[in-house]
Amino acid sequence: MKKRKTLISLIYCFAFFYTNAFASEQTIGIGIHANKYDLENDNLLQLIEKSGFNSFRQDLTWDSVEKNKGVYAIPPKLKLVDEIIRGAKKYNISPLVILDYGNKNYNNGGYPANEQDIAAFAKYAKWVASNYKGQVKYYEIWNEWTVGTGMKGKGEIPPPQIYLELVKKTSQAIKSVDPSAVILAGSFNPLSPTGRRLNISDSDWFMILINEGILNYIDGISIHPYSFLNANKKLRNPEYNINKIDQFYNKIKEQNIKKVPLYITEIGIPTHSGLGGVDPVEAADYVVKYSLLAKSKSYIKGIWWYDLSNDGGDMKNQEHNFGFYDSNFNPKPAAKAFINLQKFLNNKRIDKISTTNTNNAKQFNIEVKDSLTQKDYTIYWNEKQLEQNGRIPYFAIKKFNAQNSENFDQKNLSRDVSVK
Repeated sequence: MKKRKTLISLIYCFAFFYTNAFASEQTIGIGIHANKYDLENDNLLQLIEKSGFNSFRQDLTWDSVEKNKGVYAIPPKLKLVDEIIRGAKKYNISPLVILDYGNKNYNNGGYPANEQDIAAFAKYAKWVASNYKGQVKYYEIWNEWTVGTGMKGKGEIPPPQIYLELVKKTSQAIKSVDPSAVILAGSFNPLSPTGRRLNISDSDWFMILINEGILNYIDGISIHPYSFLNANKKLRNPEYNINKIDQFYNKIKEQNIKKVPLYITEIGIPTHSGLGGVDPVEAADYVVKYSLLAKSKSYIKGIWWYDLSNDGGDMKNQEHNFGFYDSNFNPKPAAKAFINLQKFLNNKRIDKISTTNTNNAKQFNIEVKDSLTQKDYTIYWNEKQLEQNGRIPYFAIKKFNAQNSENFDQKNLSRDVSVK
C-alpha cells in the first residue's frame, strides 16, 4: 500500500512540470517488469507517461503463454502485463513485447534449434500478435541470444543460422496476422570486443546474419550497447559509446540496402556500491548526455532505458540498481533529470553537434531550435571520464534520498549539462 500511495503522489507531482512527450521520430522507452510490481495498471501507465516515455519494453515469455503444448493463454500472474498492453494506447504509449526463451514442452526448455521447435515458437508468436493486434507496435524476437540470457543451464548457444531461421519464421508468422507490426531482432552488444559465450564478437555474429539475409525479415536491428564495464574505459563514456555505434552502423551500410535502422532496446547504468557502479547523480548525467547524443542520430529510431525501478534494495547488488526509481518508486536523480530533459526538448529539434577545446577540456555543444518560437539554444558539457567504483566496494556511496535530489531546471539539465 505504501508503494501505491507514493506512486500516486509522484504522478501528480510530475504532472506539474511534465505534461507531454516531446515530438520526435525517435521512440523513447523504458524497460519494465510489470508482473513484479504491486501496482494498478493505470498508475503504472501514468508513471511511464509522466516520466517522459512513450513506450515500454516487457517480455511475454514462451513458457508463460504455452504452459500446455498447443494451448495458449495469458496466465493470472501476468494479469498486469496484459492490462497495461491493452491500456497503453490511452496514454499514447506504444508497447514493445519481447518474445523469448525456451519452453519445457520443446527440447526440455532449451533453445528452439530444429524445424519443429522453431515452428512451435512461431505459432506462439503468431498467437501473441493476433491476441494484441493493433495494441503492440514492436515485437523483439528473443533477448540477448549471444550471451544466453534467461537460458542458464539450457545447453550451448546454437549457430547463427538457427537464429536466422527462428527470426525468419517468427517474423513471417507475426506479419501474417499483423502486417503493421515492427519486427526487431539482434539484441546484441556492438561494443563488446570479444564474445562472452561465443568465440566471435557480437558484431561479427551479426555480420554473419546480415550476409545470410536477416535484414529481409526485420524492420529494425536491436542492440544493447552496455559499456559500464567495458575494458576500454573511454567506451564507458556516452560520447565514445555513441561513436562506436556510429562505426558499427557505417560498417554495415554497404550490406544494408534496405537501410534498416537501429533500435537501442536496452541500455543502462547501475548505481550499486560495487565494481562499475556510479553515484546516482553521475547516472543522471550519463542518461541526459546519452539521450541527447542518441537523439541526434537519424538512424537510431528508438531507445529503451533499463529500467523503470530498482529490482531490489541491496546497494551491493548490481542487478538491483539500474532503476530510474528505487524499489519503492521514489525518483532517483536520473528520473528527475530525464523528465527535465524531455520538458526542455518539447517542440525542439537538434540542428548540429560540435566540439571545442576549452582549458584543455573537450566541450560538446548541441545546437537546438524551438520549432514554435524559432529560438536557438546551445546545450553543452565538458567531456570527462565516467566516475565509477573500483573492485573494493565503495561503502561511502550515498544511499539516495528523494528529499535531497538535485534541483534540475531549464538552464541545468543535469549536474554537468547546461543550456544557454
